[in-house]
Amino acid sequence: MHKIKKILIVDDEPDICFTFENILEGDGFAVDAFDDPLLALQAFRKDFYDLLILDIKMRNINGFELYKEIKKIDDKVRVCFLTANKSIYGAFKHLSSEIKENQFIQKPIQNEELIKIINEITS
Repeated sequence: MHKIKKILIVDDEPDICFTFENILEGDGFAVDAFDDPLLALQAFRKDFYDLLILDIKMRNINGFELYKEIKKIDDKVRVCFLTANKSIYGAFKHLSSEIKENQFIQKPIQNEELIKIINEITS
């Protein structure tokens, strides 16, 4: 029996949260989704999630800032950022040496491609 992978999705667009949650739960992942990054930060628990999927551009706090705050709670958590503009990687890679180009998902994305990327990251 394999362990069910737990994913936290944070995107200030409720439709994105709903869509990604349905796609990933349909593929066997356990998903918590938040459209408010500050609520997601309050609810975050150490050693609980296998992967964070964070939108970069959000109200109140951006995805990189949220990741830095979460890393203070759990420094082992893995992350994948959502962006409509993949070239944003170049602008933000200086924030953390841990952030790699393959940790960016460009919106929009096909369901199968999303599942493939998530499976690669969490395996």
